[in-house]
Amino acid sequence: MSLIDKNRIEFSLWIFFTKVVHIIGIKRIPILAKTLTIIFFYIIPIRKNTVISNLTKAFPEKSKSEIRKIAYNNFISVGITFMEIMAFQKMDEEQILSLVEINNLELTKRKINAGKGSILLTAHMGNWEVGALSMGLVLKKPINVLVKKQRNKLVANWMSEIREKFNNKEVPLGASVRELYKTLMEGGIVGIVGDQRGRKEDGVVVNFFNQPTVTFQGFAALAIKKHVPILVVLGKRVTSGRYVFDVEEIKYDDLPEKLSDQLQELNQRYMTILENKIREAPEQWLWMHNIWKY
Repeated sequence: MSLIDKNRIEFSLWIFFTKVVHIIGIKRIPILAKTLTIIFFYIIPIRKNTVISNLTKAFPEKSKSEIRKIAYNNFISVGITFMEIMAFQKMDEEQILSLVEINNLELTKRKINAGKGSILLTAHMGNWEVGALSMGLVLKKPINVLVKKQRNKLVANWMSEIREKFNNKEVPLGASVRELYKTLMEGGIVGIVGDQRGRKEDGVVVNFFNQPTVTFQGFAALAIKKHVPILVVLGKRVTSGRYVFDVEEIKYDDLPEKLSDQLQELNQRYMTILENKIREAPEQWLWMHNIWKY
């Protein structure tokens, strides 16, 4: 099978599930997610071993049964997240905003409106896409969202339409640094999902769940030149199906003298905030990528 044919099949399945989601409605998504989890956790396991391996490393104090329970619930959570993204296609601004509650919003507005440019840093926690959409709407300013394009261009283009639905703008990873610097210099907002595994040859090593973890220099390299505000925005799904987002600022206090050490320290501060949030709801982070490959 050619790559083009594979992409078309994947996109056809994506559109099929999107139509199913539109029919059943967003409130019934958890039911479908639980059904699909039975299939993809027990019958056709996809990345199940990766999830269990990551959880075992992160939580060595937990029993095998506890780890499996978190892993099972993680599959449900990821299913809910992606089907909610499908539902966003037909949702308006008011419906998107009804899904979220943002704590510490005044801090966010104060930093954003200072005109220095700002970085909103998030992670694959809860539903990160609704976080970007809702923050752009609440702040009434477009967010330039750094994205890593997917292999399947058909799905990637579909996702671009969702992300840019309410005036946010995608900035592809790669030829993006100059554009992001320009955005910050003009007082704009840059959005970055910062928890992906970095490259071994030029990444920054931090401590994450007591594991040496390679991250990208990413946001720290952008931020440190002009000391723009760095705000970590992380959301957690609550029992009502809505999301509560907390905003915490990463400050530049007490940084080391060397630039390389400063980059490492800023990344460490971010990953510590993320780890603390994950510990509140470990099933809601995306454990399906091999964060500890190196």
